Amino acid sequence: MNTEIPEKYKANVVTDLPKLVAVEGHHKSAPFWIAPGMFPGVNMRVAGIDVSNIVGKPHAGPHVHDTPEIYFAPSEKKKVAIVEVQMDDEVFTVESPFTLFIPAGVKHCFKVLKCDTTHFIYGLLLPE
Repeated sequence: MNTEIPEKYKANVVTDLPKLVAVEGHHKSAPFWIAPGMFPGVNMRVAGIDVSNIVGKPHAGPHVHDTPEIYFAPSEKKKVAIVEVQMDDEVFTVESPFTLFIPAGVKHCFKVLKCDTTHFIYGLLLPE
């Protein structure tokens, strides 16, 4: 078995991840697993962090994006992560596994209330 990536496919494989990208409203650069310009013709972006490291600490203040976002927290078991979500002036909680759609122009942020183990939540930023 060949363990070397063939030259013609090297541009299709990115291993120096995550890419840290400044995002308006966030307290620090966000770790992106699919970043702008990474692959030709791919305009979506995917960020993701291990939320067990940010329990009780908001990752960003309330902010707005020009494009829609989808957050998703995959888990085989229920309630691995519990997250407080703000969308406009409403605040509510969601428990993993979940998928959450945030339309463009909606003020939002979230705070992880509980997560006892390594668990990633991903944000899919959709193109306009």
